[in-house]
Amino acid sequence: MIDFSNKKIMLIATTDNMIWQFLIPHINDLISMGATVDCFCAKTGFWFDELKEKYDFNMYDISLSRSPFKLNNIKGYNQLKAFEKRKHYDIIYCQQPVGGMMGRLIGRKYHIPVIYTAHGFFFFKHNNIVKNFIFKSAEKFLSRYTDVLITMSNEDFEAIKNWKVKYKYLIHGIGFDNKKYDILDFDKLELRSSLNINRYDKVIVTVAEFIKRKNYPTMLKCFAQLIKTIPNAKYIICGCGKLMDKMKKLAIKLKIEKSVIFMEYIKDINKILQICDAMLLLSKQEGLTMAIMEAMHYSLPVVTSNVRGNRDLIDNGLGGRLVNYKDFTDASNALIDILTNDDLKSKMGKYNKEKVKKYDINVVRAELKQIYNEVIL
Repeated sequence: MIDFSNKKIMLIATTDNMIWQFLIPHINDLISMGATVDCFCAKTGFWFDELKEKYDFNMYDISLSRSPFKLNNIKGYNQLKAFEKRKHYDIIYCQQPVGGMMGRLIGRKYHIPVIYTAHGFFFFKHNNIVKNFIFKSAEKFLSRYTDVLITMSNEDFEAIKNWKVKYKYLIHGIGFDNKKYDILDFDKLELRSSLNINRYDKVIVTVAEFIKRKNYPTMLKCFAQLIKTIPNAKYIICGCGKLMDKMKKLAIKLKIEKSVIFMEYIKDINKILQICDAMLLLSKQEGLTMAIMEAMHYSLPVVTSNVRGNRDLIDNGLGGRLVNYKDFTDASNALIDILTNDDLKSKMGKYNKEKVKKYDINVVRAELKQIYNEVIL
């Protein structure tokens, strides 16, 4: 059993958004068990200041990038070393591939026990063979300096079965807080009207950053094909990122700009999801995405790419459709089938509403506490 009493934990995540969106309940659990938690991450948005202001753990802005090949990660590694020399941590708890790499390197150098939660390895099926070899070799090498390795998808768990890790686990994601999304009634027609959407329009939604792996060009092409069959369809996109302007230009090129609503990042995503009919997400790569869980909670069918994480959440033909991430025609046809068949849409929505309960935050918190009870560090 891990005794967290009076233990100092160095928690490393690549970005502040990861902590803000996923880790707060788990950090609070560690604090309730007597630990002191210092969080290290790159400051990328408003999340960092909110975390620093509102919660009982320390936040430190360090130089990290999502890409392991960025030189600023070297600076981040040196910053982490300096903090360890000054504070002498008892446990390292690291998240995401780059955060996990940093945590294992620091743990190895200073002989500190390491818990690593993989939110989706950089190697995965259908990825470039050379990249897969490099990333898998690196993860496998670092696994020997990992005391506890926690995965969230069946594909990732299968990959680590023969690795030299003391403790290996598969859990139901990072935890979906159902209560967080239960809100008071609001005027859905009024919200639709404010977005220039009428009562009878069919609304598709995507919630994702504007980054390459989210595959926005294919999703916009999918919608451009769909609207030929369902001319009163609207497409709400919630996200931010450096590729947004480029995607707005692509929407104009595809002549769908009047039917696509770019909303950037919004906090009231729960309201938006309740005025939509289906979710579209054709990522090239995923971990176990919260956006799909949110859609499932609001009884939305989901058309998504048949990749790791997505296929753990969406059962093909029951909660939506799994398609090749490159195939915008198949995705479009799947959405048309759902949006033109109310019974099918309702059945898929109900199925997802029930299934997402397996990923509830309290289920995951119990799984993590069970891990803490089994592990000896």
